[in-house]
Amino acid sequence: MKMGIFRYIFHSLTWKLIFTIGSMMVIWGVLFTYLFIANNPHVKTAEVLLYGVSFVVVISTALGIILYSFVTKPIGKLVEAMGKLSAGDMDYRIGLKNKDEIGILANSFNSMSGELKIYKEKMENWTKELESEVQKKTAEIIRAQEQLINAEKLASLGRMVAGVVHEMNNPLTGIITFAHMMLKRIPKDRKEDIEDLNVIINQAERCSKIVSGLLGFARKAAPEKKPTAINSLIENTLLIIKNQMKFHNITFDLHLDNKIPEITIDPNQIQQVFLNLLINASDAMEGKGKITITSSMVNEDGIDYVEIAFHDTGPGLPPEIKGRIFEPFFTTKPAGKGTGLGLSVSYGIIKKHHGQISVSSQPGQGASFYIRLPVQDMGD
Repeated sequence: MKMGIFRYIFHSLTWKLIFTIGSMMVIWGVLFTYLFIANNPHVKTAEVLLYGVSFVVVISTALGIILYSFVTKPIGKLVEAMGKLSAGDMDYRIGLKNKDEIGILANSFNSMSGELKIYKEKMENWTKELESEVQKKTAEIIRAQEQLINAEKLASLGRMVAGVVHEMNNPLTGIITFAHMMLKRIPKDRKEDIEDLNVIINQAERCSKIVSGLLGFARKAAPEKKPTAINSLIENTLLIIKNQMKFHNITFDLHLDNKIPEITIDPNQIQQVFLNLLINASDAMEGKGKITITSSMVNEDGIDYVEIAFHDTGPGLPPEIKGRIFEPFFTTKPAGKGTGLGLSVSYGIIKKHHGQISVSSQPGQGASFYIRLPVQDMGD
């Protein structure tokens, strides 16, 4: 305890000043006493020493109080504030109103603390933004790796389709051939049987084209384009699906612009896109609801497009999956209910036609898919 007091006195600025000034006063007091006694032999030495020592003690005490109030105490506050700042407390301020150098130093410290606090907040915000950006980039890298894996799966699927397509075409060709033969043998008065056989032939031919189209997509074959009336293609697509069980309880609302010109497309591939969107809409609505189809002309960046919109009354798409629905093998359907290829294939077909496909959706308000195909053929 005593060592602590002596260490404090030894390191205290006030005590250093008191010791220095007191020492000087003692020296001058002794000198003054000696000269005073030498010139005044009749004065008693004891009285001179008593008054001299008392004077030195009083002056030293007064100087100590003054030094403590105006020097040591303000400096102590500065030291305390520096300790608070080094501990991370940047809200601490020195409450000195002095106009001397120490007051200026206190004001400078307060300003520095405020600026450090602002800088710290900026650094923390910048760190959070950096962490967020790192997480975002990491997620993008993971997504890119997943897409690379899916691309490999697509390549494998393409090779598999190339080997299987011929086997599938053989029975389809047999169905079409024997259906034509039966059509020739049926009397003309049996109209219902003739209509049924025509449906079989049309659907078998369509299956053959779909298989060939999938093979062409896997091999990146160029579309077989020809001038096509898009409204008629939409209506023909609806004729194909209306008799299917999953569409029996679905209402179709058509708003087709009759002024739309013919556009150069591969009708089989575009019809495949329409079918994919309609089947997805039916699945989303669980076979009950309304699908609105519109066609119109739009102009974007000086280019004329035919826009076809499909809007359903299903539950809509959650925001977190809207950006992934065109990825290969991504599906929201239960395992075994979907391959995740429908929208990916549709996306590739539209891009081959130099068009655009996008989605707009709000949870609980259905989903809307928009297809834009250029009026002017842009080549392959």
